[in-house]
Amino acid sequence: METYDDLNELQLDTLREIGNIGAGNACTALSVLLGTPVDMTIPSIQLLDYDKTAEALGGKENTVIGIQIGITDDLDGMMFHIIQQPFAEKIINTYYAKEIQSLHDLDEMDTSVMNEMGNITSGVYANSIATLTGMLVNITAPIQMCNTVGSILQIPVEYFAKLGSKVLLVDEKFMIAGTEISSNMILTLEHESLLKLFKNLGVNSDQQ
Repeated sequence: METYDDLNELQLDTLREIGNIGAGNACTALSVLLGTPVDMTIPSIQLLDYDKTAEALGGKENTVIGIQIGITDDLDGMMFHIIQQPFAEKIINTYYAKEIQSLHDLDEMDTSVMNEMGNITSGVYANSIATLTGMLVNITAPIQMCNTVGSILQIPVEYFAKLGSKVLLVDEKFMIAGTEISSNMILTLEHESLLKLFKNLGVNSDQQ
């Protein structure tokens, strides 16, 4: 396996299952963080190229918040939470009332709330992978940016260029206090880490 295009169906199913488990645990963590019940539909998990991923996130010129979190220790990779304005507004208003006209208007307290959300849910994803594989998996401190989808996607695509231009996109729909809100997470692991992941899960490259 050299690029994501080389993954067989069993390997893709394995990544989807990791995404499903991580998303489910993230939903539980989000409920605890917000102090309110949070439900989630079954997430849509797809391996998409740059253009399809951008389209799924509202287009290359769509302004979003990207929370970048590195995956370290036994695995090397990156998670990116892609936050649309309705999701950011719902999370922030769980703590205090604030009308958000633009994602560029978020102040220090707002960004702190979003970073905490990203840190906790990413930690849960990492713990899910660690529990499944028996490996040591940690995360770095969140780096938050407000930019276009196109600009944010360039970061994982360029950093993991050897894997091609595809990323694993987890599309989550949460029900928070009666309102359905969409959120997205991008998961990318570098080549050797993918091989280690599959090996620890007993998934061989020649299995279909």
